[in-house]
Amino acid sequence: MGLCSWLRERFRRTDDVPAEASAARAGARAEAPETFGCSAGSWVEVPPFVEVDPKDHAAACVVASAIAAGDRPESTMVVRRVSIANDEHRRVACVATAIAAGAYEMSSFKVKKIYKQMERGSEHAA
Repeated sequence: MGLCSWLRERFRRTDDVPAEASAARAGARAEAPETFGCSAGSWVEVPPFVEVDPKDHAAACVVASAIAAGDRPESTMVVRRVSIANDEHRRVACVATAIAAGAYEMSSFKVKKIYKQMERGSEHAA
């Protein structure tokens, strides 16, 4: 597949794509990650952001509204979701990038997804 073909396929409008092809693509994206030695169902994705406690929403909404109102005071703002960075995701991404940078010093890395193995509570002998 050449570059032009790839670009054409990538930026095709959804009304040009047959229903079967779009359903097949959606099914292919929803599959679990491939892992070696473990079943694919035993892994869960670690989200980069987690929801904030509802009682802390007010402070975040006031700060965001004040920042937005500084630029356009006549505008209105609706806050739909308030999230904070997941500490576990940041820590794992930092460690993984540091290890990879030790092996490949002149490279840059971007962590897209992090998965962790689901805990099994009843299988331990102790």
